[in-house]
Amino acid sequence: KEMIGQVKVTKTIKPGVVTFNLGYGHWATGAADVTIDGKIIKGDPRRGKGVHLNAAMWIDPYLKNTTLQDPVGGSAVFYDSKVRLVKV
Repeated sequence: KEMIGQVKVTKTIKPGVVTFNLGYGHWATGAADVTIDGKIIKGDPRRGKGVHLNAAMWIDPYLKNTTLQDPVGGSAVFYDSKVRLVKV
């Protein structure tokens, strides 16, 4: 899935590796106003910034709606997805 975000190039990880802090990017939870029991809870637009890279992870070819899973532990396979970075 194509997405746009900021990257930081560093010499502190292996060349060719892309990493991200899970939870540091997000899908705008709390960025928009919401109404709860008739009361408007104001959102904070700063919470809508960042990129959640789960959308870049490989999708399970059989289940179609979830990322690949580790066959032993059942957790998401964070280390098998390949990405291409393009400067925009």
